[in-house]
Amino acid sequence: MKKLLLFLLFILLIVGVLRAVDGLMDFDLDAHDVREVSFTVGDTVLSGTLVLPHNVDNPPIALTIHGDGPQDRFSNSGYLPIINTLLDAGIGVFTWDKAGIGASTGNWLEQTMDDRATVALAVRLAIADLDTIDIDQIGFLGFSQAGWVLPRVANEITPAFTVIVGGAVSWRDQGTYYNRVRLTTAGVAPAEITKQLDERIKNNDALFGGPIDQTTITDMDPDRLQFVANAYWEDSTDAIASMQGPVLAIWGEQDLNVDARTDATIFTEQLAPLSDQRSVVMVPNATHGLLRADLFNYQLPSDWPWYLEYLFIGMGRDAFAPQSLDQITQWITANVE
Repeated sequence: MKKLLLFLLFILLIVGVLRAVDGLMDFDLDAHDVREVSFTVGDTVLSGTLVLPHNVDNPPIALTIHGDGPQDRFSNSGYLPIINTLLDAGIGVFTWDKAGIGASTGNWLEQTMDDRATVALAVRLAIADLDTIDIDQIGFLGFSQAGWVLPRVANEITPAFTVIVGGAVSWRDQGTYYNRVRLTTAGVAPAEITKQLDERIKNNDALFGGPIDQTTITDMDPDRLQFVANAYWEDSTDAIASMQGPVLAIWGEQDLNVDARTDATIFTEQLAPLSDQRSVVMVPNATHGLLRADLFNYQLPSDWPWYLEYLFIGMGRDAFAPQSLDQITQWITANVE
């Protein structure tokens, strides 16, 4: 009996090691064609990485649109399992450092959502100028704040595809939802939460209803304050209705950052009638970034216990909710000629 238990433990250890090796491979791009690309938008030089699937002619190309924060091209390696999943499905990816991050110049906090849409359009043209890249194959894969950027883009041009993961519709409402979750998690009583949020909305509406007096705000970096001021009244509802080209809006059902059900309802109404080319998807047991909610459901990666970083690396694409990434790749493949 003891020998059997030891044998079973040995088998489990081997399986665990093999799965960890598979997970680590999801953070490696060596099997694909990798190219560094830099280009200029206004006074800013943006630097990124174009990755194409090996031995695939004229593949679809997904341009990534970051969410909030000072994100580098691979979002601190968090994008790599997604990128490898796309590559394995024959879909290329171009992703770049935000302005002022990594090898890019400028300051991302100085960009409005209009500016970010302008950058996205410029990136599309820059990638299309490269040899062997067909502009009709270029689409977008965006996260969170992309909910304000990509509807603008798809009103200006017709992308090959637009995928929005965890997209927000109203900045004001999203902030209220985010803080409600945070206060609830902290154990604050419901009545007190309502009181605090009502006061917060009242104060913010007054603060961002006109010119900002930065001397009265001492708990926020001035650049961040101006960024929020520029975005506070953002609402993409009307722009969603007139988006051109195939659109997939997808959320994790357990999203702690964005009110997924409310925003999915808005997309459903605005994109109506839904079809294979205009899809709204809610993924069970998934987070804001489509990770497995039973393991990784925190509002910020900085909230993760230390061991989850190692678990994420060991799991690779398996850290994402089952079929969530496959739904994206299958939908892109089905909607790009």
